[in-house]
Amino acid sequence: MKYLKLFYLLILVMSITSCDEIADAIEEELNKIETPEPTGLDTEKEEKLNKTTPKDLSIVTLSNSDVQLDSKVSLRSFMPPIGDQGQYGTCTSWATGYYTRTMMQAHEKELSSADLTNDNNVFSPLDIYLSISHGPDCGGSSIAEAFKTMQTRGIAKMSDVPYENLGSCSQSSSASPAQYQSGKIDHFRSVDVTKVDELKTLLQRGCPIAVGCKLSEDFFSYKSGVIEDLDYTSYNAQNKHAGHAMCIVGYDDHKGADGAFCLANSWGERWGDNGFLWVAYDFFTAGEFCKYGYTIEADKGTPPVIDQNVINPSVRVDGKDLLSIVLIDRPGDTHDDNPNPGPRDRSVQYNVFNKGKEAIPASDDWNIIYYYYNAVDPQEDFGIVFYDYYTDDVSGVADKGENGDIAKLNNSMTTYGIWNWWNYIDVPAGYSAGKALDDGNESDMVMDYTLPADLNGEYYFVLFADGFNTLNEKHEQNNYLFFTGSDRKPIKITNGVVDQNSLKGASVSSAYVNELQASQPNAYTPEEIAGLINFQKEEGILQERAMRFRSQLKSSSRKKAVKRFVPSRISGECE
Repeated sequence: MKYLKLFYLLILVMSITSCDEIADAIEEELNKIETPEPTGLDTEKEEKLNKTTPKDLSIVTLSNSDVQLDSKVSLRSFMPPIGDQGQYGTCTSWATGYYTRTMMQAHEKELSSADLTNDNNVFSPLDIYLSISHGPDCGGSSIAEAFKTMQTRGIAKMSDVPYENLGSCSQSSSASPAQYQSGKIDHFRSVDVTKVDELKTLLQRGCPIAVGCKLSEDFFSYKSGVIEDLDYTSYNAQNKHAGHAMCIVGYDDHKGADGAFCLANSWGERWGDNGFLWVAYDFFTAGEFCKYGYTIEADKGTPPVIDQNVINPSVRVDGKDLLSIVLIDRPGDTHDDNPNPGPRDRSVQYNVFNKGKEAIPASDDWNIIYYYYNAVDPQEDFGIVFYDYYTDDVSGVADKGENGDIAKLNNSMTTYGIWNWWNYIDVPAGYSAGKALDDGNESDMVMDYTLPADLNGEYYFVLFADGFNTLNEKHEQNNYLFFTGSDRKPIKITNGVVDQNSLKGASVSSAYVNELQASQPNAYTPEEIAGLINFQKEEGILQERAMRFRSQLKSSSRKKAVKRFVPSRISGECE
């Protein structure tokens, strides 16, 4: 529409002969052109989807807490040329597909700036835009939905779907499955946009960050320099230009007064600082300008389905190899130690199996942990339910073959969960831990536990053999079994009580990671959860959390661990 008005203005100018009249006419007509640059972020949908997107766990906490940040980082060498969305509300597809997805590929494949002028190496904003829901007349869309679509469907290259002939944006993408499936991403994570160092860490690692921002009228007139503030006094959330998606592509501690982030926009090179803008750290992270941030993990190829031989206890492998093989979590069992289980009381039947050809001795000091975590925020909302330790560290007070409650030991053995158990046993090749503990009888173990009363939200539970990775195993991917809800969704918990309606039924009680991620592809990977657990252990966070939970559970009738044995669910073919 703006260009049409300018066309009429040109015709008007051509009909006027006086220079003064031309100048006056131009000024008058330009003042009538009130349409700002197009945007296109659906903030209402973004707010909803952002809450259900797992948070990024790979920042300083999981990689290296002593990481030294450079004073300046630029990812522009991995960028395609600045794009122009024209008069369409397609900013999300430019920020996510054209910039973020292209840059991740360029970084991994070491593409040059010259390579990125070739549409065969650039991802199509139109393809992803036409593949997600958007408002009428080429209206706004969601960053999270765009990335979710890239994960499940993929995205085609600009050479296959050029950014042209948008019309009303009601058509479907012309890309074939072979064209868009090649652009899949592995997963996407939300980022805390209020923390400068976390954003800088991601950028230093080569990760562009797609962000959703709140604009004001004065933003549109930006030319150069650093934006340190915007005037939101006349802000209207219903304005079609209120929300806008862009991509952070660098930072500079010496830009402006106290440093700034560099963002790539999609309004062409004539806008702003040759298509870019700089926003001061303090203003960017204050919570008013930037609302949402996301990173992606580029596609590593189709994740291999766990070979049945890897999870088949009848198949022996060289060395040591622990397999989590039984996980049944149910409402609390009634027995002598717990005659009246409450609504927060539960019992978990579990077992792990040594499918390696070597015995796993107690001297290896390995463990089984049962851990719960919030489906989207495990860094803040988590806990070890029980810690089952296999060790010879108790040799001074116990004989080999014995086991018991760590709390009853008079030593300084480290504990992590609420319920802690020690086991002074070796696990022979072809034996489960339960069988080794129960004098050669095929037995599973049962631990009773109570969930904290303030636990509210959606959670996964995971049984993790060798939880702190002390063993050198043949396979690591079979260490995990997940307790999930129906269709592998998270389990709903309210005030410490599991919503039984959210469970998947009694016939199946656990899932391997490939089953979990096949249904919930954006769920955390075992590597992410393992990294989080190890970080929490090393930083003393698990012990601090365990002490807090103990305090919360003082009113519980069971303050000590109770470990029992029941007939095993493991097939006799495991012999």
